[in-house]
Amino acid sequence: MENRKKNSDDNVDEKMSLRRKQEEILKQINELERQRFTLRKQAEGKLSAEKLKESISKMDQIEETVHQLENELIILDNTLGEFNFQRNFDKYICFSNIRELLKEGKVKIGQIEKDAGCQPGYMSRLDKPDNTSDPSIEFVVTAAKTLGVSLDSLIFIDLAKLTPTEKYLVNFLEKLNTDTLADKLNWNRETADKLNRYEADMNGYVDHPLFSLETFYEEGECEYPEEVTRIVFTSSSFGVGTAIDGDCFNLKMKNGSYLYLMDICKSVHKVGDLSAFAKEIWMYTPGSGNHLLACNKDATMLSFFVDPLFATVKERMKHPKIKKELQEVIDAFLQHDDVGEDDLDLPFA
Repeated sequence: MENRKKNSDDNVDEKMSLRRKQEEILKQINELERQRFTLRKQAEGKLSAEKLKESISKMDQIEETVHQLENELIILDNTLGEFNFQRNFDKYICFSNIRELLKEGKVKIGQIEKDAGCQPGYMSRLDKPDNTSDPSIEFVVTAAKTLGVSLDSLIFIDLAKLTPTEKYLVNFLEKLNTDTLADKLNWNRETADKLNRYEADMNGYVDHPLFSLETFYEEGECEYPEEVTRIVFTSSSFGVGTAIDGDCFNLKMKNGSYLYLMDICKSVHKVGDLSAFAKEIWMYTPGSGNHLLACNKDATMLSFFVDPLFATVKERMKHPKIKKELQEVIDAFLQHDDVGEDDLDLPFA
């Protein structure tokens, strides 16, 4: 059993490694796109024929590199898609989690087996030490759906080791992911350019709960650190030495509270230093302040849920959203052919 548990831990590490590779490729693509944008702006200016030719050549090279990196992303996506049930599935973790969730008393194992089309006692037979067979995909998917957890949680997270607070936050993060996929949440994008250029008013007030005006020492061009004063997001990962690396997102919640997804990096770091990047999830509540909920660099199971939530929100932000008021107008037309009934009072047809 210890060997099975070790294999499960190794599999989780391997999957996280694949996700980190995805993140690194995305960062490379973003940096190349920034370079291409700069070159395009330069090309629009007054350049000599030789310089213009050089800029165009560099843009073509960047475009080719970006295309290669995008192909690598596709391969990684396919690898991760096959990972769950082929290389990364562990019966020990899955069954342990099912038993843990059954303790809540809301569902019986017999119901799961019946809904999955299995004979009674299916899990008990597979759970015997001498039975090396894995459960069917139908059984695992049905168990996750019936017990109200994601497949990732059922397969990768040892729920029995979570504290009550961690279980509570896992439920919260999973619901955020599920509701985002269902277009139930109205996320807002905050660009890195905007967040890195925040300015305070004459009284030093910053119109963002996560940012403040700070004075601190930072490495510069001189031999010794320099004292700087600027508006920063003081992160859990890097403290005041934090910069915004990519698009961040916020979600307005109850009683004026906000949830923030922060994509960050060290303000000063070496190229290729993967430890200089992080993602953090914060909650701001009026009267209570800021609270860190999770970080993908933490040595806790909560870190496993950070990157998938970021990926889901980022992907969904690419698609159109319809405000409630607009949806009511469209529904009126779809359901009742309701178009411009107010026009009946006009003097002309």
